[in-house]
Amino acid sequence: MISRPHSTRARSRPTWRLLTEVIALAGLGASAVSGCGAPPTVGSGAQASSPVVRASLATSIETSAGSWATVPMGHLDQPLNTFWQLFFRPPGAALWSDRASALAVATNGGLVVATRLGKLLAVGIRPVNRLDYSPLIVTSDARSWLPAGPIGALADEPDALTIAAGGEAMALVSDGRVTRVLASPGGLASWREIATENELTTSQAGRACGLVSFTAVGYAAGQGLIGASCRRDGEVGIFAARRGAWRLVGPRLPQSLGSSSAEVLGLQATTRGLCALVGVTDGRSTEVVAACTSGSELKWRVSPALSLAGPQHVVSFGPAGNLGLYALISGSAHRDILAVLGEQDMSWRTLVSPPARTVVVVFAPAGRVDALAVDDTSFTDWMLAGGAAWRKVQELHVAIQFGSSG
Repeated sequence: MISRPHSTRARSRPTWRLLTEVIALAGLGASAVSGCGAPPTVGSGAQASSPVVRASLATSIETSAGSWATVPMGHLDQPLNTFWQLFFRPPGAALWSDRASALAVATNGGLVVATRLGKLLAVGIRPVNRLDYSPLIVTSDARSWLPAGPIGALADEPDALTIAAGGEAMALVSDGRVTRVLASPGGLASWREIATENELTTSQAGRACGLVSFTAVGYAAGQGLIGASCRRDGEVGIFAARRGAWRLVGPRLPQSLGSSSAEVLGLQATTRGLCALVGVTDGRSTEVVAACTSGSELKWRVSPALSLAGPQHVVSFGPAGNLGLYALISGSAHRDILAVLGEQDMSWRTLVSPPARTVVVVFAPAGRVDALAVDDTSFTDWMLAGGAAWRKVQELHVAIQFGSSG
C-alpha cells in the first residue's frame, strides 16, 4: 500500500563533536548561505506501493521568538538542486529573513522542525549524499543556536520529530532498511530505541491494522504516539505504549469511510491538544480527514472528509493558531485549496485560494495569515487582506549555488 523510508539507530557521538561536524559540513555539497533540500514529497522505501496521499515536509511553526517556515527553493524537480530554506519573522515584524545559514550544513534532504510549547525550536536536518545521521540544533531566541544530541537519519516525514511539554522527545529515523522510533528523556541530549517498524508490524496491534509503515510521532494525553499507515479497512494507525506493549489507540473511521485504508500524514500539536491528519482511500476515491483529541484521555473526534480529485496532494499542513490546523491541497487549474479545521466543532472552512506556487501558509498569533510562494530562487510573501484577497508584502531573492551539491 504505502512505501516509506526506514531508519537507523542513533550514533553515540558527543555533542561537541556534532557541532564541529555540522560546521565542517557547511563546505560540502551546498552553500552555507542557502540550505539545500529535496523536492516537497514524501520519501520512498522498500515496499512497492504508493502513498495514499503525497505530503510535503514544508510547514510553518510558531515559537515565542516568532514565526518559522520551512520552504523548498530552486529547481524542485531536481533533488540536488532543491535548496530547503528556513525563514523567520519576529513578532510584529512585517518581513521575513532567511535563517538557512544558521544551520551550517547542506540540507538537500529537507528540514524537520518541532517545538516545545512554543518556547524553543528544534531543527533536524535530513541526510544527503554521504551524511548518514541528522544534525539536530536548537534555538530559543532565533539568534543563538546550540547542537542537541546526535541522532540517526530522520525519516522523510513532516512529523518525524516531536517534543512533549515536559521536554521528552521522540524521533522517527530511517536507514533505508529498518525504521525505528527513538526517545529522549529530556533536553534532546541522549536517545534510545523504543520501537521498530518490523517488531510492531508482527505484534498483535500491528496485525490488527495491517501495519505497513511508520509515518509520524507525537504526544497526547501524556503519552507518546506513533502514527502509521494501515492496510485493514477503517483502521487509523495510531499506537501508544501501555503495560509494556504497543496498543492500537487511533479512532475508527466513520461508516462512510469504513471500506477505506488509512495513512496518518501527521500528528500535529494544537492549542487544545493534538490532531492527526489522515489520508484515506478505497481505491476509487481519496479523502483527507482530521482526528483530534484533548485532555487526559485519548477520545477522538473525527472531521468530515475533504475529497481529493485526480492527482491532488497535500502541499503542506501545519498549525492554524487557535483554530486547529490547516491543509493546503493542490487543486485543478493552478488554484490550490486552503482548508482550515475548526478544532472546536471539527468542521473544515475553505479560505480564498492562495496565489500560484504557494508552498506554506503561516497563521500568526495576531490573526495574520500569510501565503509563502516560491518560484525558483524567488520567495514571495502574500498576506490575506480582509479575508477576501491576497496582497503582496515582500519579495526576496535567495542566492543559491546550483550544482554545488554534487
